[in-house]
Amino acid sequence: MDPSEDTDRQDHDRAPARLSEDEVAGYLRACPDFFERHLALLSELVVPHSARGGAVSLLERQVGVLRDQLSIERSRLAALIDKAKENSRLQQRLQRCFERIARARDMAELCDAVPRVLQAEFGLVTAVMQFTNHAPKDMFPINALVSQDNESAALVMRRLAGKVCLLEAPLSRETSDLLDPDSVAQAASCAVLPITARSDEPIGWIILVSRDPEHYRPDLDTVLLEGLVGLIGATCTRLGMS
Repeated sequence: MDPSEDTDRQDHDRAPARLSEDEVAGYLRACPDFFERHLALLSELVVPHSARGGAVSLLERQVGVLRDQLSIERSRLAALIDKAKENSRLQQRLQRCFERIARARDMAELCDAVPRVLQAEFGLVTAVMQFTNHAPKDMFPINALVSQDNESAALVMRRLAGKVCLLEAPLSRETSDLLDPDSVAQAASCAVLPITARSDEPIGWIILVSRDPEHYRPDLDTVLLEGLVGLIGATCTRLGMS
C-alpha cells in the first residue's frame, strides 16, 4: 500500500464533521457572547449585500438591518399619529353635531338641523331624515314623511329590523328610491341608520350619502354612527315622539 494513501485516510478520519447551517445558527444563538470573545472575527466576516451586489462586513450589515427596521418603525409611528389626528378631528366634528342636535326645540327644527350639520361636517352628498307616516303628522315637515305604502320604504324598514345600521356600496335600489336623483347620481356609498324613540321599533331612518365608495364600506366600525343615531332617537323622545 502506498504510504501516502494511508496518511490521506488518517487525515480524513481526523477531519471534523462538517456543521450544517442550522447547527451554526443554533450555536450562535446559544452563545451570544461568541463575538465578544472573537472581536477580530467581526471585521473579517463579509456578508453579501443583495441591494449593492457587493459584500460588506458583518457590522455594516447589522447597521443596515437596524436602519431598515428603524425606518419601518418610523413609518408605523407616523401612521399611528395620522390615525390619532384623524380620530381627533372626527371627535370634534361629532361634538359639533351632538351640540346642534341637543339644541333642537321641536321635530321640525331637528329634521332641518340634522341633515345640514352632518352634510357640512362630513362633506356628504346629502343626509336625509325620514319618518314613516305612523308618526304624528303635525310634528314633521311634509317632506320628512314617507308613506308606509311606499315599497322601497317598506323594504328598507324590513332590512333595518334587528340591525344597528345598513352599509351599502353601491347603493341598493330601494335606498336610491328614497333619495332625489341628483344625490343618487353622485352617491358611491351610504349608511342607513334606524331611528328609534321609546320603543325598540324604528320610527324612521337617516341616510348618509357619500361620494367615496370607501366611506361606508361594509367592514366599517359603526360605533360612532350608533352613538349619533342614538342621540337623535333620544332627542325625538324628548320632543314628544313615542
